[in-house]
Amino acid sequence: MFIGTSIWPSKNEWKGKILFLETSEDEVPPDYIEYYLRNLIAQGIIDEINGIIVGKPQNEKNYEEYKEVYKRLISEEAGRKNLPILYNVNFGHTAPMCILPFGEKVRIDLDKKEIIFLEKPMSE
Repeated sequence: MFIGTSIWPSKNEWKGKILFLETSEDEVPPDYIEYYLRNLIAQGIIDEINGIIVGKPQNEKNYEEYKEVYKRLISEEAGRKNLPILYNVNFGHTAPMCILPFGEKVRIDLDKKEIIFLEKPMSE
């Protein structure tokens, strides 16, 4: 919704970042995922990021179809076959829900399906 507005980050602001994506509580068709991913690819954002964390869809509806869209578009259209993508994470508009702090350094371990915080995300 913010793409092309004054608050949308410039391409260089995406460098080295982890992109969080989710479908909210909407149960959108898989071609909606294709639409917004192609937009991010066209803007060059997918070229700049270091990984993607995908939120669990509402009631896990279309989960497998969404996953196939991500894999196909990121690998084939964006040419980022080795870009780490962690799917079905409980953040965003889902239940149960965890909080992912913005701006913290993390590592995504695809083998263990973990997000490892490299810095302390909260102060005491």
